[in-house]
Amino acid sequence: MLVFQTHFFDRWCERAFREIAAGCPPHITPMVVFHQGRGVALPKRLARVAHHVVPTGELRNPAYPGKAGGPDWDLWRGGHTDLIALHAFNAHPGYDDYWAIEYDVRFSGPWSRFFAAFEDEGADLLISSVLRRRDDPGWFNWPSLAAPEPLDDHRSLRVFLPIFRASARMVAAIDAAYRAGWAGHCEATWGTVALARGLSVVDLGGEGEFTPARYRGRFYLNCPKQVHLAPGTLVFKPALYRMGRRPDMLWHPVKPFFWRAEAKEGLRDIKRRAGIVVRGIAGWVRRRRAPAEPPPGAAAT
Repeated sequence: MLVFQTHFFDRWCERAFREIAAGCPPHITPMVVFHQGRGVALPKRLARVAHHVVPTGELRNPAYPGKAGGPDWDLWRGGHTDLIALHAFNAHPGYDDYWAIEYDVRFSGPWSRFFAAFEDEGADLLISSVLRRRDDPGWFNWPSLAAPEPLDDHRSLRVFLPIFRASARMVAAIDAAYRAGWAGHCEATWGTVALARGLSVVDLGGEGEFTPARYRGRFYLNCPKQVHLAPGTLVFKPALYRMGRRPDMLWHPVKPFFWRAEAKEGLRDIKRRAGIVVRGIAGWVRRRRAPAEPPPGAAAT
């Protein structure tokens, strides 16, 4: 099964889904997983494709006390977007493996070639940017990780989830972990749960410790210890308006150009920069107006 995870579904998004679906081998069933925020109507074009709808309210699963509970719970800032794909996985049991691909992931080659590369891969968690906690102890999402059992830095993993494949065993393990009280940002939980349950983790590209020779230097590049993983092809920021030219590479985030959103962000950036300038000028004026201090040793008058 493959889930294409999105919160909107326009012509641009439908085209991206159909390109991925066309590259799927016969045993992979592609489906759009639509996160329906509060007050958001379902797009009419969603009826054209196989889909699964996940309302925000259903993500606050009481069976996941640590992951989905608490008064300060926030889907995006808390790193709980994995619950969208997990909702779909649990609703469609019976598959050996589950792919999850976010709407803003692109591949600069035929998707069929990408999927073919992993047909004989038996990893329980096939994912990107895998790094042990001991190798990046200052990562800002580590404090969110909590478990009802001891965790050591050697067995705690951070990963990146725009595209990944999980075995049925992995899906069952993460579901059981969340039910047992595990909590934290999804980039800290999935890899850590996999190792804690004796499951195999393989990096699908890059140059890291978990990248086997057959995938080394293939499919993506990034800088795992950098805050946004940039520069690279598979990063958190900055957003791209089209994928790069290097062939057979994953690119993320590739987003459509929404002029209203871009204009708002541009205005916010101008305000931020203007505020920095104004505060700098104000500080300079205060310093100029402050009475000069007498030099050391000068007699008071």
